[in-house]
Amino acid sequence: LYSNVLTTVNKGVGKVSNIPATSLLHKWLQAEDETERTTLAREIQKLAVGVAPEDDTSPDAILRKQLRHLNEEIEYADLQEELAFDARFGTHPLEGDVNPNDLVVKAPNVIQLRIPARIAAGRSFVVTGLLDATNGKNGTVQLYADTKPIVESINPGKRVITIQDSAAHKAMIRAFDDFRDLFPRALCYSRVVPVDEVVTLTLFYREDDTFARLFLTEEQRQSLDAQWDEFLFVAHEPTRYVVAFEQIYQFATQDRPDIVKELEPLEAGVRQRGEDFVQRRIETEHVHVEALIPFAAKAWRRPLSDVDASLIQDLYASLRASGLNHDPAIRLTLARILTSPHFLYKLESQTAGDTATPVSALELASRLSYFLTSSMPDDELITAASNGSLLEDAQLVKQVDRLMKDPRARRTAIQFFCQWLHIRNFDQNDDKNENLFPEFAGIRDDMYEESVLFFTNMINNDESVLDLLTADYTFVNSTLAAHYGISDVDGDHWRRVRDVKPSGRGGILTMATTLATNSGASRTSPILRGNWVYETLLGEKLPNPPADVPQLPEIVPDNLTARQLIELHSETPECAKCHKLIDPYGFALEQYDVLGRIRPIPGDTKTKLPDGVAIDGAQGLRAYLSTTRQDDFLRQFTRKLLGYALGREVQLSDQLLIDEIIADLKLNDYRISIAIKHIVLSPQFRNIRGRDFLTD
Repeated sequence: LYSNVLTTVNKGVGKVSNIPATSLLHKWLQAEDETERTTLAREIQKLAVGVAPEDDTSPDAILRKQLRHLNEEIEYADLQEELAFDARFGTHPLEGDVNPNDLVVKAPNVIQLRIPARIAAGRSFVVTGLLDATNGKNGTVQLYADTKPIVESINPGKRVITIQDSAAHKAMIRAFDDFRDLFPRALCYSRVVPVDEVVTLTLFYREDDTFARLFLTEEQRQSLDAQWDEFLFVAHEPTRYVVAFEQIYQFATQDRPDIVKELEPLEAGVRQRGEDFVQRRIETEHVHVEALIPFAAKAWRRPLSDVDASLIQDLYASLRASGLNHDPAIRLTLARILTSPHFLYKLESQTAGDTATPVSALELASRLSYFLTSSMPDDELITAASNGSLLEDAQLVKQVDRLMKDPRARRTAIQFFCQWLHIRNFDQNDDKNENLFPEFAGIRDDMYEESVLFFTNMINNDESVLDLLTADYTFVNSTLAAHYGISDVDGDHWRRVRDVKPSGRGGILTMATTLATNSGASRTSPILRGNWVYETLLGEKLPNPPADVPQLPEIVPDNLTARQLIELHSETPECAKCHKLIDPYGFALEQYDVLGRIRPIPGDTKTKLPDGVAIDGAQGLRAYLSTTRQDDFLRQFTRKLLGYALGREVQLSDQLLIDEIIADLKLNDYRISIAIKHIVLSPQFRNIRGRDFLTD
């Protein structure tokens, strides 16, 4: 091994050596006494790691450089002479001996080569691979090296070697063509638009040729083309393309004259396309104006009269006459439609006098749609109103059945049920102590979704109203199921699960939303939970608390439970009269923590209610509310639903209707549709008082 030209070499007979004569290593090789060889070895080590000799041309100085640069400038020819020959080289598996520097193998084959790390460092391993023209003419191979086990499959990053025009070559070309026929070029690039360019010519890339060719029908392709045309129209792509082209052209004249020659033939076509687009916009302005008429009819929830349509068109014309271009004129006309009282309010016509009269069919359609979908009437409802059939009982009931199954019933689940139970927008709740309950922010969306799905299902599938209390099912995904301790639920998708009572679930009493809403930031609150049952579910009303009521600590003292803390607080005479009405309901729910989980250690949930009935836990409370207090619960539900449908507070004159609904619910398995249809068919829902009616 050497790194510089040697001035002295051993020219004696025998093996050629690059070791400097008279150097320490040379002496070590010549020495026969073991003691002397050991001493010389130590000196060689000191030479290699110590200070260099002053005379850098001395034999030991040259030896030191060789020892410290063993991985540089290696003479492989000399090295090979001292190594054993690798028997794998120089032999053809089928034809005998070949060039000794050639390695011939049958594919597939993994060849292991051991190369010293110091020799390999900083170098590239280069192999020239060829197919045997005779025995490998129909072969197809890839050559690649790695330090890991090689997987026997095609490597997309390596060249495929075949013999030109061979059967294997043609088969591989066909296979690659088939692949390119199925997969577009865009799949090969993580980014289409270059990030190192100030201006790019193509503004929007459309890479759906393969998708359209393989998957779409002719009708679907036309629809896709139309959507792209609409998108490019709205984006003003042709005129923006002209601007981008001009910028690139100017840049090219400064530093890329070679590109200018390629751009010049394109300029006329680019400018013509931009001019055609401008003309097209002018020719289609009337389409936008005409589209305002059906849009206004939908926004105002009624067909427009000729006068209404003329006013809208005249407004646009006056804005254009004042000097505005088409776009701002259309936007202002659109704003006028959306700021009209006809859009902002549910306007209804009242007749003179104090007598109630039926609302019009269109007004009834709006009432029905906002009741069951929290939105404006759809086309089918408008059609039924326009032809007058909606005023017939049978058609009205038919529309109720249809809208109850509509996906938009989810809105009613949120606007009515969640609002009544005080859990609307629970997914935005941030009143829990993050230090004690860091997991709350990550699960509150799932908690809320369970409630919304439960109420939506009640409407869509016409469930029993009593399921609000007694349901033995709920809706969960894997995250919420783990929170509840419900097993065998995998995946993020939502599903209805049955037999949840053994897990302590079922109905609104044990939903995480209601339990967490009626808890404090750091501890449960039997007071809040009890008051929620007393007022929200049973419709009772507590008087306002005294002004000087002492505040309870946010954190329960170590020597007390939340129940004991409340009981001590409730012993105050001025507090006891109200707390004895609500606290027992809350105590029954104390097995659930702040986030609605079942506590790992059973607590004291036995309690005696204000009427003397003894219950134990959520199951006991559920049974009590659904039996002993069933009428009170049904009355409260009916009052809330009627008030929501009418958009006003329930009055004394509504009590007869409420009684009829409750009686009919009991005769029809408590189906929610019974209550809804009673309300929709009632005079309260279908009539409006005269404008001269006086209220007390």
